[in-house]
Amino acid sequence: MLQLTDEELLRYIKSSESEFNTLAEIHRLLIQNNILCGIEDLRQKILTLYRDGYLGNEPAGDGVNMYYMIFIPEYKTGSM
Repeated sequence: MLQLTDEELLRYIKSSESEFNTLAEIHRLLIQNNILCGIEDLRQKILTLYRDGYLGNEPAGDGVNMYYMIFIPEYKTGSM
């Protein structure tokens, strides 16, 4: 199970080099930061953030969903 808050996940996605990310790229980014999670757990978190308006979705020509950041709350507590 993914033990990451929504805000932390958004900050990791924002730290990506790309403006648009697939679910696989977000998963790889988390693994590179030593955060292990299952694909289905990550999919559920991403879909919730998409549904709530924090992430946008741009389907690519090949049918792959590309996610992009719409809003990230900026908190002064803690840093990444």
